[in-house]
Amino acid sequence: GKGERASVPDTTTIQTVSKDGHWVSPYKPLDPKAPELPSKGEIKAVIPKACFERSYVHSMYFVFRDTVMAAGCAYAAYQTLSTDLPSDLLSLDALKWFVGWNTYAFWMGCILTGHWVLAHECGHGAFSPSQTFNDIWGFVMHQALLVPYFAWQYTHAKHHRR
Repeated sequence: GKGERASVPDTTTIQTVSKDGHWVSPYKPLDPKAPELPSKGEIKAVIPKACFERSYVHSMYFVFRDTVMAAGCAYAAYQTLSTDLPSDLLSLDALKWFVGWNTYAFWMGCILTGHWVLAHECGHGAFSPSQTFNDIWGFVMHQALLVPYFAWQYTHAKHHRR
């Protein structure tokens, strides 16, 4: 209700560790008392139709945005970080070098994950209305990420059929 505390089920009696020490989910889908989960169709039916519309402009905006961010991150690293390993590894310069390159790696990894997601959507045909356009951009982005696009597309489709 409004402003009231939600009741929390007592989980002290639920065993979540097996005899050999591995975690076990308390949810038992085959138990007749288990709550019924919504089907994929029911979930899809409540998502607004606009979320399923594919757009060349919208998709390419994300490619452009992520590419600009990656270039900006690389430029910042180029301007501020040295590729030379510091001579004294126990110095303040070495600490700055280590923190700087690890910060760069973290943020560049986050940014390039965006490219990976876009390339993944190309493989599913969700990037644009044209499969040819999807394949061209999927190939380009996968090449930049050093992943063979068409081999990945084939094996990934097999993964989804299981």
